[in-house]
Amino acid sequence: MGEWSDEELLLAVRAGDVAAFERLYDRYQALAMALAHRVLGARPDAEETVMDAFLAVWRRADTFQPGRGCVRAWLCALVRNRAIDRLRARSPAAAEGGLEAVAELADARRPDPAEAACRASDQEQVQAALAVLPPEQRRVVELAYFAGYTQREIADEVGIPLGTVKSRLRLALEHLKRVLDDA
Repeated sequence: MGEWSDEELLLAVRAGDVAAFERLYDRYQALAMALAHRVLGARPDAEETVMDAFLAVWRRADTFQPGRGCVRAWLCALVRNRAIDRLRARSPAAAEGGLEAVAELADARRPDPAEAACRASDQEQVQAALAVLPPEQRRVVELAYFAGYTQREIADEVGIPLGTVKSRLRLALEHLKRVLDDA
């Protein structure tokens, strides 16, 4: 199985190819984990969310529609939506944290230096790509992907129509894809 595209891997996953699923997981696990952790904060919740999202990929690979976007965006949407669902399901006490959550974070395993260097490099690329977006596009991306807002919530927060939010997100994501693909 040489270097397969995301779409080729997903087609193989649809057919039940476990090796293709493992390659897709290896390719996007770090990105999915970073996204889930950014929304949820707690590593155990993020890990469970990523596992839920990849289980959905395995079970529902046939729902991917290439005309609506790339596999990476589809997978990120799965992770983000599951993370937001998990965040909303938390009780108020769990959302606030408390001593147990602080202790859990203090005991969390530190990433190895190579993993930390790769993550820092990815973060720098994303931050540089975000910096060149027009401010109104950057704002909706930050609210959607870093603050976990729905498109309707963004429209209410920013005071713009829902259609404008969707347009700005689409334009921003297209621009980010071009910039990050060239990096």
